[in-house]
Amino acid sequence: MISRSCSRPGGLCKRGAMGRGKIEIKRIENATTRQVTFSKRRGGLLKKARELAILCDAELSVIIFSSTGKLFEYASSSMKDILERYSKCPERNPSSPLDVDLDNDYWNQEVARLKQKIEQLENTKRHMMGEELTSLTVKELQELERMTENGYNEIRARKLTLVNLQESLLMEELEELRRKERELQDENTQLREQVEAVEGIGSHTLRSFTVLTEAPSPSETREPTTITPGAQAQDNLRDESDTSLQLRLYVDTNGDASPSSNGHNKGEWST
Repeated sequence: MISRSCSRPGGLCKRGAMGRGKIEIKRIENATTRQVTFSKRRGGLLKKARELAILCDAELSVIIFSSTGKLFEYASSSMKDILERYSKCPERNPSSPLDVDLDNDYWNQEVARLKQKIEQLENTKRHMMGEELTSLTVKELQELERMTENGYNEIRARKLTLVNLQESLLMEELEELRRKERELQDENTQLREQVEAVEGIGSHTLRSFTVLTEAPSPSETREPTTITPGAQAQDNLRDESDTSLQLRLYVDTNGDASPSSNGHNKGEWST
């Protein structure tokens, strides 16, 4: 294959109708041409990576930083998962001096960045608490005021949401207690009615039992007797003799009347 030198920027030249010529790989000095080439090559690289991931079911990621520090990346799944898998891969050889130096530089940069981030957060926290405000400019104070108002509004909205939620829960509990109270009242009313019914039956049974116990038994009932005139005369004579006997005993006991004092003989007292 015969190649010819090319005076075009970037070493790009045509070899005629047969196709592209040989490209010299070196840094492109022209900034505009370098940026155009970067955009084209970057798009082609990402396209090829996407095709490779789809066609071969491969898990891959591409990370690109431009000369200006802008980041371009592509990952077939999650970039974080791919990097963690890469860091845990046993086939890596981190013991090589180059990898060790790169790892040290990377972690040093991460430590510095995290320290700076922590310091910024601590300063912001102190400013939010109203401390160390003398070093802030008017614009920074206005931004701090805006952040404070936004935080206050968020806190107030959250508090109102929680208060409304608690009130709704309390209302539900109160309604449930009222429902249980109604159920207990209904149950109490039913029990009271049952007790009154049982007491009514018991009092009726007691009255019936009292009547039965007070009624004379058939053995105690006297049969009517028929009094004949002769029997009635005998009863009268018996009553008169009993009366005379009682009167005599009374006189003998008192000593007020005797047969001699009244002029009567003994035979006049007897009947």
